Amino acid sequence: MIIRKLIVLFLGILITTSCSDEGPENAPNLEIILSTLNGSNIALANDDVATEVTIVLVFSSSVDPSAFESLFSLSKGGSKVDYSIAYANAAGKVTVTATLDFKTTYLVNLGTEVIGAKGERLAKPLNFSFTTSVDSVIRSMTPCTSVGDCLRTVTLSGSTGVGNFQYYSNYPIYEENAAWENLTHAVIVVHGASHDPDDYFTFMTNTFQSGSHSESTILIAPFFRNTRAESTDDFYWPNTDWRRGSPSSNANRLSSFEALDALIDQLANKDHFPALKKVIVTGHSSGAAFTHVYSASNKSELNYPELDFEYVVANAQFFYYPNNQRVNETTNQLYTPTGCSGYNIWPLGYNATPSYLSNINEGTYNSQFVNRSVTYLLGNGNQSDPTLNTVDCENTLQGSSRYKRGENMYKFMELTYPNTHNHKRVLVNGIGHDGQGMYQSTQFKVLLSQLLQ
Repeated sequence: MIIRKLIVLFLGILITTSCSDEGPENAPNLEIILSTLNGSNIALANDDVATEVTIVLVFSSSVDPSAFESLFSLSKGGSKVDYSIAYANAAGKVTVTATLDFKTTYLVNLGTEVIGAKGERLAKPLNFSFTTSVDSVIRSMTPCTSVGDCLRTVTLSGSTGVGNFQYYSNYPIYEENAAWENLTHAVIVVHGASHDPDDYFTFMTNTFQSGSHSESTILIAPFFRNTRAESTDDFYWPNTDWRRGSPSSNANRLSSFEALDALIDQLANKDHFPALKKVIVTGHSSGAAFTHVYSASNKSELNYPELDFEYVVANAQFFYYPNNQRVNETTNQLYTPTGCSGYNIWPLGYNATPSYLSNINEGTYNSQFVNRSVTYLLGNGNQSDPTLNTVDCENTLQGSSRYKRGENMYKFMELTYPNTHNHKRVLVNGIGHDGQGMYQSTQFKVLLSQLLQ
């Protein structure tokens, strides 16, 4: 009898324990996988925050809206403030928006009680504070780092009307109430033929963060759309027209060079960017080809002599040559090719140039090309390069590989303009046709730190 009672007691304890294991206190954890304040990581956002606040929380699984709203709080001085909440991604993403007071400290709190749609608990509480700006003038801001929050649109004027142009940036450069006191440099990174400005924005953001450049440097990644968008007013350049400076194909035609000029026009506005002193334009692959010809083509450098300009050309597969000579890769000497009729057609040479260059002659253009500060960032890795054009003579004349074409371009400058050109070369050892590898390489990080001094 005693043994039977002990067995019953043991089974009762076992059943009770099993049931309690399924209770809320042992529910699986819910993680916050992304948390931003006005597009920036909340760990970095604490001072001089704009009064129009957007807090985004992305969870590892869906939340219960009623539970979230009962546990989340945004307060000042112990008193809750008004805010709005929106849900997306099956309630896995929560966006809180509010209009707050100037020069006020706010506290955000979200506890570890049950919040998940399936009874999950928050793994650890969310607590952070921030202080809003002293007035309506925005003098500084925590940089935006998430591509989901950093995509922006500006209306630009084409030849027959206005249109929309998109770009990623870590600061809202068209903010009317801003006078950025700490932004001294700007880096514009141009995507390649994959039309992936979000990737290049991310590559460079990581490099910025590793070098502590984000607080003083504007990062912009323009999007040269290559297909017609839903809006007929969106500028787009089919095929490779954008890298040549050609006009867009929509009704409100705009040169891709003009689009970049317009962004630089804004950066040169001393009312909004009183501390800016240098603009760096760089691009990889097709973006490098764009940068190479934009370096000599753009009107911005002439219009804003108070700004320094630098151009970094990373792994282009072809280059502009200011005359008909090329470099013999075997002898490292100059020669004039024969039997290739297209090797000096724009953007390889100054023939059939786009309308953007209609007011500049070849001599002036070439003078600008020689004297503007261009750095060839060359990856010498031997990985496969399936996108390299090894068929058309105008391309193969420039070199046997992407790396050799860059080396030959620099050798041409040395042979043709000894001691007078303003072009330089930096090698990235072991990296081939890889935008992330190039922009996150030690060599580029050193170069960028030098250029941002």
